[in-house]
This record gives sequence, C-alpha cells and structure tokens, in this order.
Amino acid sequence: MQLNPDPLGTTPPMRAVGVLIALALLAACRGRHAAAPRSPAAAVAEHVNAPGDVDEPFCRGDTSAAHPDPTALVREFLARDTAGEFLAATPFYLGATDCAGEGTDAAAVVAAYSITVVGITPDTARYIVAYQWLGTLQESGAAFRPDVKIFRDTFVLIRRNYGWRITGLESLHDLPMLSVAAAKAHWLQTATDIALLDSAYRQSGAGVVPN
Repeated sequence: MQLNPDPLGTTPPMRAVGVLIALALLAACRGRHAAAPRSPAAAVAEHVNAPGDVDEPFCRGDTSAAHPDPTALVREFLARDTAGEFLAATPFYLGATDCAGEGTDAAAVVAAYSITVVGITPDTARYIVAYQWLGTLQESGAAFRPDVKIFRDTFVLIRRNYGWRITGLESLHDLPMLSVAAAKAHWLQTATDIALLDSAYRQSGAGVVPN
C-alpha cells in the first residue's frame, strides 16, 4: 500500500520541526564529527554495511514512552530529516531510533519521496521509501556531487514496550536526506555547488515523486 507521496521541491517543507539542542551525553550515537575525507560512494557504502545490533543497550537511545503509530513515526521522521534537523543529534532522533548510526560527515539531497507499506504486525513494521535522489554532500572538496537516480531504502520498525522505534539495520537512516532548500540553507555555500544542484533538480523532473 503506497501512502501519499511527498514532493519536496525547492522550498522548505511546511512543518513546525524546530531544531533542538543536541544532547551532549548521547552525541556519540548521533551527530556530525571530524573524519578523513571520503568519497560520496564510500560514505554511502559505509552506512549500508555498518554493523548494528538493536538489542545492545547503548543503542536504545531515549526509552521514554512515545510513538504509538509506526506509520506516523516514519512520516514525521522523513519530514524532519529532509528539513535538515538530523544534521546533529536531536531529542526526536534519539527517541525515534534504535542504533541507527553514530554520525556522518556526508549527506544526500533528495527532490521527493514516497512511502510504501510492506507489512505491519503487532511487533514489526516494514516500509519502502523511494527517494528521488539528486546527489551527495560532503565536507571536503566539491560539496555537491550530482548523481540523479531513484534510491529505495527499507525502514524496519520494532515495537518496544515504550513505543515504536526505527531500527538501524538495512538502512541509510544515519545519512541525512536533505531537501533542495535544506541543502542550500544548511550546507552549500558556493555558487558552483548551487548551480550543480539546481541542474540535478531539473534533470530529475523537478520534484516528480518516485514510485
């Protein structure tokens, strides 16, 4: 079952997603950090192949009771992510995920996304999120690397006794997925990078929602 798609376009998502102050003691589980430069492909591969164990206690994040609806959690996670909120640790991220990653010095830019429900049981929910991927961002060298394609990510959620949580397995959830507007506001600084991003956006169909 495909849910209502979300075109991101070139304007910020119209949601109240105010970015909160990072939790210092939990920043090791999430947040940007200094690292040796990597290619965008290497950054993506590292996130895909990174080991994770949702049963390790230190991966639990915030165990406060929250998120009784898995679909609503996925929707809110994507809205906040594409707005640029997850470039640093936030209380929402730590309370929405189980061991979804320890940080990044890279990000991606997406023009739109759609959510398809694969299946929901009493204790597990699975979704496919299809992104209209425009390219990758990195802290060193050329900030934006165009790579227009459709990218599909699997979201697996587990129902804990304190609510649903997005797991870190089979995912790129710790790689921020920014809208065009968020990439310009929070990352890109040169006219060359912005021109490359605008060109990739036009090439993608200007925010056509992927199936």
